[in-house]
Amino acid sequence: MTIKPISYAEILDSPESERLLKEYSAECSIPEIGPTSPQRKMYDSMESTGMMHSFGAFEGEKLVGFATILAFVLPHYGKKVATVESLFVAKAHRNGRVGLMLMDEIEASAKSMECSVMLYNARAESRLERFLSALSKYKRTNSVFLKQL
Repeated sequence: MTIKPISYAEILDSPESERLLKEYSAECSIPEIGPTSPQRKMYDSMESTGMMHSFGAFEGEKLVGFATILAFVLPHYGKKVATVESLFVAKAHRNGRVGLMLMDEIEASAKSMECSVMLYNARAESRLERFLSALSKYKRTNSVFLKQL
């Protein structure tokens, strides 16, 4: 298994993209917002400013997972932080350490960009929420509440 930096366009253009994004949407979408619908121009724009960084998990040449982080200064604190925009490994490839490898890579990248913390957003009662809660190095700090308008 290989983890490497890639552009979001490479995720969208990969032969596995349709299958991966369909699985991602089914598992990670917020019903009140609707199914995921990647906005290529927005991703391209965020990457061009250096705010967004993407990584792919590959089994040989096959994309089996991806992670995207946003790195920026929180205006209220004046500290640079990284947030996970997406973190996903195809179900068929979750039997190893692929997710942990992606997490290690995005955390190392955020650290190299001088981010002070990595913020993970996990859907309530999701596999990721249970996983992060079980590890002592991750601390629950906030809850997100949604109100449909």
